[in-house]
Amino acid sequence: MATFKMGLNQLEETLLKIEAFLGDADEKTKFKAMFICEELLTNLVRHADFEDRTPTISLKIESDKGSGFVMEYRDNSKAFDLRSHKDPNIDAKIEERELGGLGIYLVKKYAPNLEYKQENGSNVLRLSL
Repeated sequence: MATFKMGLNQLEETLLKIEAFLGDADEKTKFKAMFICEELLTNLVRHADFEDRTPTISLKIESDKGSGFVMEYRDNSKAFDLRSHKDPNIDAKIEERELGGLGIYLVKKYAPNLEYKQENGSNVLRLSL
């Protein structure tokens, strides 16, 4: 198990540490894990509303004793449950689609077992892949 804590300006450094931790995971699982980490952490950096609080972001990753991982994200931004985020219309022509939302859609596809709760003023997202 590994825990990563980051500030808003430590995204690249944190992603490199996560990639090193995932190490010898099979390529498909590693790709999905890195995509999810990058998408969720990038969205926090770009879009989260911390409402005048000092941002606190952490990610815990542990092996699920198979070939996958269990991840738990915590942050103290304004409540946001990505499970309820509207999926983009992927069947529409690209020029007719609204901007945004594809990354969250893919996170939900790669990790269909998402759990979300608010706990002590923090968003807690737990997923497995």
